[in-house]
Amino acid sequence: MDHLHYNDRLEHLGLMCLHTRRIGGDLLMHIKLLTVYSVKTYLFFDFDQSGRGSRSKKLLKRRSRLDIRTFAFSDRIVVSK
Repeated sequence: MDHLHYNDRLEHLGLMCLHTRRIGGDLLMHIKLLTVYSVKTYLFFDFDQSGRGSRSKKLLKRRSRLDIRTFAFSDRIVVSK
């Protein structure tokens, strides 16, 4: 399989690319932090307090001056508009 391109190898083996697996793992860990584990979520996440009814778990993206904060777990999982 050395002669195959990366995407062709993944398709042949029935696997997802690394980027997709990383997003899935991050989202799964986020759901576990909010529901299963007893973690002080306000230390990691900023929740939207605009009163949109059932969206009490909607996250806000924090502003960051440094790139090191941009790649942190709590900022990776928040989709910016």
